[in-house]
Amino acid sequence: MLLPVSQVASLVNSLSLEWLDKVYFDGIPHEELDNKDLTVMLLQETDSTPSDYANGTFKGIFAGVEVQIFYKTDLADDFNPLEAEINLMQSLKSAGWLIVSSQHHTTDPDTDQVTKTIYVTKDNLI
Repeated sequence: MLLPVSQVASLVNSLSLEWLDKVYFDGIPHEELDNKDLTVMLLQETDSTPSDYANGTFKGIFAGVEVQIFYKTDLADDFNPLEAEINLMQSLKSAGWLIVSSQHHTTDPDTDQVTKTIYVTKDNLI
C-alpha cells in the first residue's frame, strides 16, 4: 500500500491540473520556499491509525493527509481559486477520500501568497 501522501499525490498528478505547478511531500525544498511564481501543493501525513477491528486484530489503516495549496502571487484574472478547490475536493471524494475540513483562505506572512488547507481521510482496508 502506498503512503497516504503518495496516494493523494498520485491522484492529484493524474488530474493534470492546469493551475498547479508542483506537488511536494512533507516539505517544500529550501530553494523553493520564496518562489512566488509557482502554485504548489504540500502534502503531509496527519494520521495512520489501525482501523476496522475484527477477531482481535485490525483490518485497515485510517489515513489522513493535510493538503496545503500556496497560490502564485500573479494569478490570472479569470482564475477562480474556490472553483479549482471545489473540483479538487470532488475528485478526492470520488477517489474515496473524505473531506474532513476545508479551512479558510489565509495569506502567508512571509511570501504574501494566498494559501488554502484541506484535510482528507480515507479508511484503507488491508
